Amino acid sequence: MEIKILKEGVHEEKGDSTYPICSTVVLIKGEKNIIVDTGNLGFEKEIIKSLEKEGLKAEEDIDYVILTHNHNDHASNNYLFKNAKIVSYDGIWYNKKVDIIKDDKFSLPNLERINVSGHTIPHYAVIVKADKTYIIAGDAIRYDMLEKRFANEQEKKSAKKILDIANVIIPGHGPVIEGKKLNEFKKLFK
Repeated sequence: MEIKILKEGVHEEKGDSTYPICSTVVLIKGEKNIIVDTGNLGFEKEIIKSLEKEGLKAEEDIDYVILTHNHNDHASNNYLFKNAKIVSYDGIWYNKKVDIIKDDKFSLPNLERINVSGHTIPHYAVIVKADKTYIIAGDAIRYDMLEKRFANEQEKKSAKKILDIANVIIPGHGPVIEGKKLNEFKKLFK
């Protein structure tokens, strides 16, 4: 199983606007090919080109799309993955059908989805057990948290939950968090 970042998320605030804005788009390449978060409109070509570098086609080779949450910058490109089952907060959507997810439980081999609500309700992170424990966190971990900026107590609890588990965090926006940077985040909760 390999974890590849197809698009590093961007989130530049400019006054009353945020531009450009796109979530990190992650490929989990293995027996089942999985995309976590599909990014925002306007970034399709970049995402498809990155996927093709991995020898995969968006319309044919992706088995699942897992969404951390349903904000447009994380979910607008779902349409690119026509044959994928879309895992949203309450169900698995495919072929004009939905299978309901009970009690937040969804997993695949070496992969688990956990509830990390706070930024939104619901909000999920994806744990991938490979050579290390990776967490694809969506917006449950953000760089502005280093300035002790939390929207609410639930968001703070969810961030701690992730930091207690992860060796590597792939946030919704910005570079991967590991090593010294991960320790900097963990210090927020000591």
